[in-house]
Amino acid sequence: MLFLRYYLWIAPHALLGFLLIWFLRRGLYRQSPIFCAFVIFELVKFLALFTISRVLSPSATDVYRWIFVFGLGVSALLTLGVAYELANELLLSHSSLAGVLRPLLRWGAAALILLAAFSSAMLPGVSVARVANVFQVLDFSSSLFLAGLLVTLFLFGKVLHISWRSWPTGVALGFGISACIDLATAALRAEFGSSDFIASDVTQMAAFHVCVVVWLVYLFLPEGAPKFVGRGLEKSDLEFWDQELQRMVRR
Repeated sequence: MLFLRYYLWIAPHALLGFLLIWFLRRGLYRQSPIFCAFVIFELVKFLALFTISRVLSPSATDVYRWIFVFGLGVSALLTLGVAYELANELLLSHSSLAGVLRPLLRWGAAALILLAAFSSAMLPGVSVARVANVFQVLDFSSSLFLAGLLVTLFLFGKVLHISWRSWPTGVALGFGISACIDLATAALRAEFGSSDFIASDVTQMAAFHVCVVVWLVYLFLPEGAPKFVGRGLEKSDLEFWDQELQRMVRR
């Protein structure tokens, strides 16, 4: 189990670093700047936590816990930003109600951030566990939003003419799969408590691994070109139409 946890901790971030290199080389950061910031922060957070876990003694875990908790909060905020970026790219740009829905998304994200800030300010004492609870609520909200975005794509993707081979759809698909698994494990953790913590933690790490693999597949997946059905125009057809046109002109 220890080897599996280390693999699920290291391997996805190694793939994420490879993804970032190709992401920057293809210039996709112009299309998805918040997603690019999310990937960079995840790599920086991983390097910091991995280095601290190797350098510090097992008894000095407070530094590791605080960095992990605040990293969770920043990741949740960036995930909300990516969710808004994806909704704007995939849904609002294809909807006539974009002028109404876009402010609602902005105010909804701002309300979640203010709620997290207010909850942290109301804490009677600052501790890792209390701050973690606030950030976990924010992380749960972002996962719920991404899962809802994935369901919306499945239900209305054909109506909105959304291509399932495009890069934004791949990002939404990877995030959506990970978010659905995170929501399921959060419910199991609330039901069974700390006894199921290791199993749910491994499940969430595996979900993130799948998420990164989906992003890599879509990064190298060529976008589908429109297909034309039929044999096309032949020379005989053009000659026939030319004769008919000349006949109409003579009349």
